[in-house]
Amino acid sequence: MASSTCLHGEDISQVWHPGNRSICVQSGQRSSQLRVAGFDRHPSDIPQYLFPAVELSPCVGVSTTIYDTQGAGPSQLGDRAVPVNRPPVESSFLAGRSQSPSSSISVVDHQSQGVSNRHHDRPASPQGPRDGARGLEVWGWAESLTGWNEDQIRLLRSSWRTSTLKTYKVAWDRWVSWSKKYNLDPFHPTGPMVARYLADLYLINKLSYNTILLHKSVVATLCNAEDAGQISSHTLVKHVLKSIALKKPVTHKPPVWNIDTLTSFLSSNTVDENNPFAASRHTATLLLLCSGRRVHDLTLLLVDSDHCVDDGSNIILKPMFGSKTDSDTHRQSGWRLLPNTTCKNLDPVFWVRKLIDLLKDRRDSVNCPNLFINIRGKAKAASRTVIAGWVKTVLTEAGIPVTPGSLRSAVSSKNWSDNFPLDEILSRGNWKSKDTFTRFYRREIVPASASNSITRMFNPAD
Repeated sequence: MASSTCLHGEDISQVWHPGNRSICVQSGQRSSQLRVAGFDRHPSDIPQYLFPAVELSPCVGVSTTIYDTQGAGPSQLGDRAVPVNRPPVESSFLAGRSQSPSSSISVVDHQSQGVSNRHHDRPASPQGPRDGARGLEVWGWAESLTGWNEDQIRLLRSSWRTSTLKTYKVAWDRWVSWSKKYNLDPFHPTGPMVARYLADLYLINKLSYNTILLHKSVVATLCNAEDAGQISSHTLVKHVLKSIALKKPVTHKPPVWNIDTLTSFLSSNTVDENNPFAASRHTATLLLLCSGRRVHDLTLLLVDSDHCVDDGSNIILKPMFGSKTDSDTHRQSGWRLLPNTTCKNLDPVFWVRKLIDLLKDRRDSVNCPNLFINIRGKAKAASRTVIAGWVKTVLTEAGIPVTPGSLRSAVSSKNWSDNFPLDEILSRGNWKSKDTFTRFYRREIVPASASNSITRMFNPAD
């Protein structure tokens, strides 16, 4: 413990409330130190060794000791005795201090508090309160949404699809990590800052041009709403994107697999009709083959009376709102399923009815109207990931090494090769723009043995 003459002229016992009864060691010689034998260390380590079980938080007002380095000698054993008629040391240090003002300087535990890596005039770090329950889309909009209540925030959040937020979250986390690496503010980006970030995505992360465009949109959208347009139109940003596009010119689309291979497998495969898992994965695969729609669209199919109509011959499913193309002016068309009288395995009407009956009790137990629900665990609507996993197992057994999402491209390309009218292809696949189909989904088909087109078992319904 340091001499009282080194504590800004005050006794350490005067800094604390007298009731705390802190230990005060007074000495007229600086060379006489309180020492525990067996350890040689700097005098500043002595208080920490005396009280190893005590971790001082930044709020404890222990006055800072100023050591006279010129008069300090090597540590030696002291002959003075420490008074023992005082309370335990731990209790003394943990007791509340006096509320009277003091001129002492509090000791800050820099190790536990951490060193700030930003200037004082910058906003909170990305791990701060901005990441709260309001959601991903308002992290960078906090300043613009000051004063908004929870209902208003919830209304704003409803403009985002859940799948979009999941896609954006990966890009947002990468942006925040990159900003932290260079000690930059992720919530107020500048044009040069974003251009540099996009260049790193190409040079370091080796991302494709379209993926980099997504990251640019995330930064422009989720950061300060006032600067979104300026970021996207900044000269450096535009030129970096142009350079990346020129580095990787557009390549010809490879051929897509032929759905006749999967159709032949399904028609000859033995399916346990009373097994919920077998029926669920077979029905999901069959509906994707018939319609050519997205895997996510299967999560929107309901079997209650408002969304499912069975007239004894056909079944019409009216999906709930939430498709990728749904908006205030456009809704996904209904699913009209037609019976297949020649092959029960390829009859979507039969399998939808079978799945409704198989899972009725499980569906009613949680009042869940979704056509597809989880097979294991607590009953709830099956997610896109779960359904895609089911379809993936079917594709694997059929010997087709592709992703479930590729079914959409394969079906649309098959319809194009079968000379379906373009308008019908767009309507069946729930496309809003023919350019999207032409650029990304109309592809050459790998030749395969001919089979009856499964797509004849589906029509879009008004």
